[in-house]
Amino acid sequence: MILILSSQDDLSTNDVIDWLRFYNYKFLRVSEEDTIEYDDLFLNNNFFDVNLNINDIKYKLSDFKAFWYRRSHYNIHFNKIPFKTTLGDKINNHLSNEAHEIHKIVKHNIQNKSINKYDDLFINKLEVLKKASDRGFKIPKTLVTNDKSKLTDFYSENKNIVTKNFSPGVFIFDDNLILETFTKIVDEKIINSLPNKFSSSLFQEKIEKLFELRIFFINNDFYASAIFSQQDDKTKVDFRDYNFIKPNRTPPFELDENIKNRLLAFMKEVGLNSGSIDMLVSKENEYIFLEVNPIGQFSQVSSPCNYYLEEVIAKHLIEISDEK
Repeated sequence: MILILSSQDDLSTNDVIDWLRFYNYKFLRVSEEDTIEYDDLFLNNNFFDVNLNINDIKYKLSDFKAFWYRRSHYNIHFNKIPFKTTLGDKINNHLSNEAHEIHKIVKHNIQNKSINKYDDLFINKLEVLKKASDRGFKIPKTLVTNDKSKLTDFYSENKNIVTKNFSPGVFIFDDNLILETFTKIVDEKIINSLPNKFSSSLFQEKIEKLFELRIFFINNDFYASAIFSQQDDKTKVDFRDYNFIKPNRTPPFELDENIKNRLLAFMKEVGLNSGSIDMLVSKENEYIFLEVNPIGQFSQVSSPCNYYLEEVIAKHLIEISDEK
């Protein structure tokens, strides 16, 4: 059986599951809406297993031969003591820690037979950018600062700059409002409106591009799509600000072997066995590394390029599951 941790509304997961069903392969999909309880852990010479309870149905960890972390979070349940006192709270906190110690060894023992792992969610984008630079990739000149004067100097040096998040993206919504993070241009008017001190923010030089690249990586293979976003005012700064009326052209793109080999070494160094890599090709024909998202969307690479990545992922999960 294959264990999938994914949010209930993720359509890409649905598409992969369709292929698992096509190949008649068993799977279990869970999300933070489901409860997981660890009943027993067995540890002996050359033997390890865990009895777990998912939504009141019993499984063994050994039942799951492959794992895919897509999205969502674990909801670990444990038996709390029913005393609503300060002492009771401290004891329940200790019991929670005990349950999560079991969870740690479970996560460790499934990560060698998985596509992505939960901890990939917390990858440090700044560290990734540094490692890409250390690997010889060109990156945009970058400043993280909370100081208006430092930002003013950076703007004077580069003239055209942008800002973007350096932690996981924001998507906040209520009945009346949606807040979502995109890459945005920073000009003098914006800088002048800032206080002398503000929350630490990331700024980068804006590189004039021929086109962007979205590259999906899995099983040591790369599936690349060019994105001709630069001719559209709506998408030229950030293609994710989609133009649904006149979409960008996104044809397949063949990476040269040198770039593939360098990206492969980079992905191994950052400990990712799958992810979506964002690059751009400058007007000087240089490859510029932007970022990697371990759980990024891949449908906009899969569908227009006819890569059938949903089937690729399903087949890879089956291969992992069938390994002795």
